[in-house]
Amino acid sequence: MKRKDTALKILALNSSPRTGALSKTALMLGRLVEGMREAGALVEVVNLREKKIKNCLGCYTCWTKTPGVCIHKDDMTRELFPKWLESDIAVYATPLYHYGMTATLKAFQERTLPASMPFFEIRGARMHHPDRGKRPAIVVLSVSGMPDEAHFSALSAHMKYCFAHDNRLLAEIYRPAAEVMTTPFFKEKAGDILNAATEAGRELVRNRGISPQTMARITQPLAGPEFYTEVVNVVWKSCIEERITPGELELKREPPRG
Repeated sequence: MKRKDTALKILALNSSPRTGALSKTALMLGRLVEGMREAGALVEVVNLREKKIKNCLGCYTCWTKTPGVCIHKDDMTRELFPKWLESDIAVYATPLYHYGMTATLKAFQERTLPASMPFFEIRGARMHHPDRGKRPAIVVLSVSGMPDEAHFSALSAHMKYCFAHDNRLLAEIYRPAAEVMTTPFFKEKAGDILNAATEAGRELVRNRGISPQTMARITQPLAGPEFYTEVVNVVWKSCIEERITPGELELKREPPRG
C-alpha cells in the first residue's frame, strides 16, 4: 500500500438522483471505490444531487475577465472545481439517461470550462483549446436497465471524444441490465460482477487500467434477452396494476405477480 503522502487522489462523482439501495450507480461505484481504497488511493465520493451547480452561461468570463475562475459563486466554484483540479483521477458515475449522462453530470462537465484557455491549437488533425494547467484522468462508470452494451455507444463516443485524444480516459465501465442486479434470482452472477468492480478499482490504482478479464466479469450477461425481457415486463405490469413505482416495489421486497 502507498504511503498517504504519495497516494493517488481520486474524486468520485455520483450523478444519480437516486439514493440508497435503489441506486445501482451507487452500488457499482461503491464497490469500485472500495477497491481503490484497498489499493491505497485517497478517494472522496461526492453525490452531485446534494450540490448546487448552476448551468454554464457561455459568457466566457472565465476566459477573459477572471481567467480560470467562473462567474458563478456556487458549490462548483467554491468546492467541486478545486477538488477536481487537485485530483489525479475523477470518476464520472452516471445512470444512462436518454443514452447519455444525467443533466447533473453534464452541468458539472460544462462548468470545467475554466480549466481550458480560449486559444485554438491543432493537435494531430483536431482543433482544441489548450489546458490552463493540470487536469485529472477520467474513469467513466454507467449503468443501464437495458440488457446490452450497445445502449452505451452514444455516451462512450462522447467520453472518448472529450478525453481519449489526450490519453486522459483511463477506463469505461458499463453495466447493462443493472436494475435486476439486486433481485435474488441473479444473486450469484451479481456477486461476481460486484467483486469484479472492486478488483477494477484495485487495478486502476495499481496499473492505471482494467484488465480484459476483469472487464469481462463486469459486463457478463445476467440472462438471455428473451428471458430478461419477460422478467422486466412482468415487473412493469405489476407496477402498473398496483400503481406503484419499481422502486416502491423493490422496497416491498415482494416478488412481482406474473
